[in-house]
Amino acid sequence: MPDINRQTESLSLKHAGKTYIAWSEADLKAAGVPQAAIEEAQQGTRLKTIKAECRKRIYAQASAETQMNMATAAAAIAGKVHTGRSEDEKATLTGIKAALDWVGVMRSKCLELAEDPGTDFTQDASWPECPPEVVALTEQF
Repeated sequence: MPDINRQTESLSLKHAGKTYIAWSEADLKAAGVPQAAIEEAQQGTRLKTIKAECRKRIYAQASAETQMNMATAAAAIAGKVHTGRSEDEKATLTGIKAALDWVGVMRSKCLELAEDPGTDFTQDASWPECPPEVVALTEQF
């Protein structure tokens, strides 16, 4: 399967002391830029695009406001003596830990997806599913 992002992308890179900004692959080849340098630029562009997709998916589950509210709740709960925390507070901390773990897995997936230009990173199946406890937690905030 061809990578549809490669067909219309413009690339920017430095090679042999020259800077090429927003060039097509064909123009870079015509200018004598080696294929390896072009492929490295394509991979960098793909990784940047995949990271944007990752960020979009994380924010779709937990907006910036939700994340700030979760962080504030975690700080308030963490300030209490462990034995003074309610079961709900303990569950909130556990959920926040699961959310942080999920974000870490999502970010790791970016690197994996960038390695295979044939993978369609826009498909839900390409990404780790958000754990149910994280979904439930983010709905509280």
